[in-house]
Amino acid sequence: MNKDILLPGIKLKKGEVTSKVIVCGDPERAEKISDMLDNKKVLNKSREYWSFYGEYKGVPLTITSHGVGASGAMLAFISLIKGGAKHIIRVGTCGGLKKEVKAGTIVVATAASKEEGVSNIYVPESFPAVADFDVLNALMKSAEDKNVEVFKGIIVTQGAYYSGVMPTNTELQAKAGAIALEMEVAALYTAASMFDVKAGSILSVDGNALDVLDAADECEQDPDLLTKTVDKTIEIALDAIINI
Repeated sequence: MNKDILLPGIKLKKGEVTSKVIVCGDPERAEKISDMLDNKKVLNKSREYWSFYGEYKGVPLTITSHGVGASGAMLAFISLIKGGAKHIIRVGTCGGLKKEVKAGTIVVATAASKEEGVSNIYVPESFPAVADFDVLNALMKSAEDKNVEVFKGIIVTQGAYYSGVMPTNTELQAKAGAIALEMEVAALYTAASMFDVKAGSILSVDGNALDVLDAADECEQDPDLLTKTVDKTIEIALDAIINI
């Protein structure tokens, strides 16, 4: 690839992306994370893809938002990898699928069930979406060092937010052992596997996912609690990414 050609979606040049990257859905959250870095620089703001450069404890990082949903997120993930990313951690939100995985708790996703409709275009349906062992260990170690309890396990990456005419299998996934539901992790793990990149994710629980599927516009959330939980996941992810 010509180094001057802009990568699709993120509109960055090859070589502008550091080897260690943190991604999140919300552009404003990406900017918030970048504000915690030294020598911050705005790389580009294109649609939902906002990218920043900075240094955390002397380690160069790229922070990029990927928007909502796996299709656009997959574009960002592959472009970041083609741009130079070797380690990627997603800092996101999710809904719990277990009683104990409630608002204000934190999930580290060991793997994701591919229900988002994108990953299976890239890989066979039977191919799993699994986190990297080293990234998982770094996230768990960082949480332990900060005395933050996290739930670790398999999650579901779902393409739907609202319920529709067709039923989802989310309840069956929960019965099978899935602990949370979100919309992008399976795409990240699939992209990482295809391009031999190490990836992981840490997620803030904002409520019960089964309630959201039944009535997404009626589900009450505590914004202050979510902000505090997200702040914890950011701190954990930053220390984890530099120690992989």
